Amino acid sequence: MEKIYATARAALGSLAFVLVFCGLARAGGTSGDIPAGEPLTITRCIEIALERHPSLREARSSIESQSARVGEAAASARPQVRVSSSYGRSYSGSGPESGSINTDITLSQTLFDWDRTSLSVKGALLELEARRYDESGSEMDVIRDVISAYFSVNRSERTLGIAMERLDNYEKRLRWAKDFYEVGTKARIEVTKAETDLANAKLDLVSARGALQKANASLAHAMGVTDIEPGRVPDILEVGFVDPGVGLDEAVETAVRNREDYLAQSVRIDASEASLELARKGMKPTVTGSAGYTLSGENDPVENRDLRLSVGLSIPVADGGQTAARTRQAEADLEGARARGESLRQNIVMQVRTAHASLEEARESVSAAREAARQALETLKLAQGRYAAGVGSSLEISDAVDGYASAQMSVATALYNENTAEAELIRAIGGSFQ
Repeated sequence: MEKIYATARAALGSLAFVLVFCGLARAGGTSGDIPAGEPLTITRCIEIALERHPSLREARSSIESQSARVGEAAASARPQVRVSSSYGRSYSGSGPESGSINTDITLSQTLFDWDRTSLSVKGALLELEARRYDESGSEMDVIRDVISAYFSVNRSERTLGIAMERLDNYEKRLRWAKDFYEVGTKARIEVTKAETDLANAKLDLVSARGALQKANASLAHAMGVTDIEPGRVPDILEVGFVDPGVGLDEAVETAVRNREDYLAQSVRIDASEASLELARKGMKPTVTGSAGYTLSGENDPVENRDLRLSVGLSIPVADGGQTAARTRQAEADLEGARARGESLRQNIVMQVRTAHASLEEARESVSAAREAARQALETLKLAQGRYAAGVGSSLEISDAVDGYASAQMSVATALYNENTAEAELIRAIGGSFQ
């Protein structure tokens, strides 16, 4: 089990390595601090999230708690020592006062309990291992969320730039319309239409600024911090993320082998089997040994000494059906754990297939969106030239400006979809994409 856990952790570590290797960003320190003005590269955001995110602190606390339960389960197999002492005095009207001291030291040890203690320890250790896999899975979820939020900021910044360019185009068009109206070559409606389009462009710019603020807030939340300053996230939409580099069949096979949640469930199935075996031993006898040493006397604890050695055998005769009930419960729990494991395996396969299909679709969309943006830019230039020459119509240039802005947005969205689809596929296969 430890070897499997090490493999899963190595897969997680490979994510940060590939991010740095591919030159997406310069890695920062590991303190989690965010110095003012420092560019928040995607690697740096991940580092901060892995240190700061509350869900990861919760997962680590859960591991510490379960580690303590392992010690608690193992304690019953260790020697138990108890010391008691008492002192008393008696008063008699006809005689002198007398006092007595009694000190008793007892050592007890379970000699044999038909592996009940070892099974309890085994179950606790397996749950501890499962929680370590849970922590690894939580880390991968946090990384995936940071990546998605990071590219969302990139897309929102591009949207703001597109809105500003669109506003600039409509301001230029309004100046032309006014010039034409003043010399009498265009009607007043041309100016009115240009002013209306400009007002709508200003409204879209306000919305774009608001969307960027929300995207920055989402990134801060994904990182586990309260806020990040605007303008600190470099645009890497064109650079892209890390190509998982696996085919569909390989991705499915890798996911079933590496997914942390599936590994955790496999370990919990083993824990359920141990619980069932433990439940079946409810009516088994227990052998204990004990040794005691007593010191007693009047005003002198060493006046009388008593050493006791004993071996005890406890044989349950009837427990009112408690063992049978616990066994049935453990059998049902084991069957449920196995069913959850199979359901999880099927869900993993579906997630990988869906993520792989989404990535293929996104990659095809990028090239199509780029071509559409190129054609829209040519159309805009032609429309602006015609309108500046006084032969173009208001509708023609409005359609061209809006068409180009829409095409640019399609490119930004396609790039965002491609990058997030790659991140989703990496998460779906458990991060093992080397």
